[in-house]
Order: sequence, then C-alpha cells, then structure tokens
Amino acid sequence: MSKNSQNSTNSTNQINYDEIPYKLVRSKRKTLALTVDSDAQLVIRAPLKLDEKIIQDFVRKKHRWITEKQRQMRYFGEKQSPFILADGENVLYCGKSYAILLYDSEVSEVTIDGNFMKISKNMEITDFASWLRSQAASIIGERVEYYANLMGAKYASVKMSDARQRWGSCSAKNSLNFAWRLVMCPLFVVDYVVVHELTHIEYKDHSERFWRRLSSVLPDYRAAQDWLRFNRRLMEVV
Repeated sequence: MSKNSQNSTNSTNQINYDEIPYKLVRSKRKTLALTVDSDAQLVIRAPLKLDEKIIQDFVRKKHRWITEKQRQMRYFGEKQSPFILADGENVLYCGKSYAILLYDSEVSEVTIDGNFMKISKNMEITDFASWLRSQAASIIGERVEYYANLMGAKYASVKMSDARQRWGSCSAKNSLNFAWRLVMCPLFVVDYVVVHELTHIEYKDHSERFWRRLSSVLPDYRAAQDWLRFNRRLMEVV
C-alpha cells in the first residue's frame, strides 16, 4: 500500500487474503469493522494507520462468519428476480410474500385477500409501482408521525423518492425522504429507517451519540440492518 493512500481519509484497495477478496476502506475511525454488501463483497473499514497484518489476522479469525454471510447474500440475490405481473408470481408487501392473482376488471386496482394480491389484468407495471408508492406514503408517513412524537423530533416534510441507492435521507433543513420501495420491507425495518432519519435531525453524523440515541428507541436495530443488507436487491425488483 502506498504512503499516500495510508494518509488519506477514505482510501480503498483491493486485496486478496486466504482466497477471500475484500475492499479495504481506511478512514479516521478507531476500530475495525467488516460488512458483506449486496453483491456478497467483503468490505473492511479500518483506522488510517492500522498495521495490515492486524487486518489480515482479523479476516482469518472471521473467515467462517464471512463465508456464511457471503453465502446468504448470494442466496438472497438469486431469489430476487425482476418482478412481472403474472398469475403465481410473488411480490413482497410489508415484509410478507403475496401470490399474484390477476382478474378481469375495467378498473386498474389492487386488493389483498389472504395470501393473494389481486391485481386487475389492465394494470401495467408502472401503475402497480404507483400503487406501491401511494401505500408507502401512507404507511411510512404514519410511522414518521408516531416516532417523531415519541422522540420529540421536528421534521420539515416527508417525501417518497425513487432512490435505488439509499433507503432514506435527512436534509440539512430536516426534510425526510424515503425510498418508496421500503414499503416492501417488514414494519420493523421500516421503523428502523424512519428512526434512523429522525435521529439525524439531532445528529447529522453517525457518531457514537447518534447510535446511542437510535438504540434508545430501537434496541434491536441491528436485525433491521441485517435484513436490509440481505435484501438490498429489492431496490431493483420493481
């Protein structure tokens, strides 16, 4: 590794160790952390001057965990194929998988009946996406209002976005934006993203204070983080 890359605040390098390729990101942090992204790639975040041998030892000790997480990611990635409107296809809505049942109707509408999502044969994919977006605005809006009152957080507005890279964001002026595809996730995951962005109203970074505040509201938030990592490809389904 070059001297210049070690001194940067956010450098990346491709390294191979024990047949596990990974991306190394160095920054002004104090601890080592590793994640497996939606493409099953291992990403290691390390302090700027941490010895490379320590990082390699870390990879060796976590070898079993890494390979299992990568296996899970590849499995979930294979399961989530592009969505089509056809009888028997499945769609996630509020974390539950529904089988599509097409029916004759002059009106393009969606109804839920038990384990089935009944969709008019006249409905196009774009219409279905619009339906999901309207449902997202209602469901996510309610969760924002609930947690904002609980946390004493004051936000400027709530909007749904077509974002495919991030589930939510909070602007400098405290406007909240959420990817409408979040409506496909379970409610505990929706709650995590909502609370995450509401916490940014008070803390605009991801400092220890930010995570302490978030965990005071949602102690089990890491389960939601894992779900989002495993199901990242949902952003590409519809």
